[in-house]
Amino acid sequence: MKTIFLLNICCFPENVSYFNNKIRTQQYIDGLNAVFQYNNIIKKHDVDVYIIDNTIKNGESLPKEILNIIPSNIHFSLCLKNEFGKKNKGAGLIDTWQYNKDLIQKYDWIIHFEPRQLLKSFQFIESFLKEPRNLFTINVNVEHFNTGLFCINKQHLLNYINNCDLNKMVNNSISIEDDLYKYFQENKINYDTLEKMDLLWFAGHNNTYHW
Repeated sequence: MKTIFLLNICCFPENVSYFNNKIRTQQYIDGLNAVFQYNNIIKKHDVDVYIIDNTIKNGESLPKEILNIIPSNIHFSLCLKNEFGKKNKGAGLIDTWQYNKDLIQKYDWIIHFEPRQLLKSFQFIESFLKEPRNLFTINVNVEHFNTGLFCINKQHLLNYINNCDLNKMVNNSISIEDDLYKYFQENKINYDTLEKMDLLWFAGHNNTYHW
C-alpha cells in the first residue's frame, strides 16, 4: 500500500499584512522542521511527502527561509488557485485537493497535515503507519472532525471532493470540519479516533491550544 503525506501550506494569502506574513512564515518553518525531525520514520515506511500550496506558481516563489530547510526527499505541488480559499478555508483546501486529484489517485492512503501547527510528537501518524485506517480526532467542543491532521483512504477522499459543492460551502459558511464529518456519518464509513493529535494550534490573538 502506498501512502502520501500532504503538507498543506498557504504562504501568500490575500489580506495578510507583511508583519503577519513574517509570523506565518516562521510558523511554517517551525511546523515543517517538527515534521522533518521524523524523516527517518517517513523514509522507513516509504511515504512520499509533498508540500502543496495554492498561492505559489513555482518553487522559486517559496520563501527562501522555507526552501532552506526542505530535505531532498520532499516534493512540491504548487499552483495559483485560491479563489475559494480566500472566502472559505475549507473550500480552498478541497479545491487544492481537486487540483491534485491525479496525484492523490496514485496512492492508497493520504496523511493530511497543516504545518502552521506544531507537532509535539509523531504519535498520531505512527499509529496510522502501524495500522493504516481512516483516523481522526473529534473536537472537544463541537461534534465534528479536527482537520488539521487526519488520515484517510484515497477513495473516500476522492469521493468526498468529487461531490463537494464549493459555492454552497462559501455561500452558507459551511466548515470542512462539519462537512467531512457529515459525509462520513451519512455514508456510514468506518473510522477510528485518537484522543489527541498532540500538536499546538495557534488560533490567533495569542491563543494557543494543545489538541
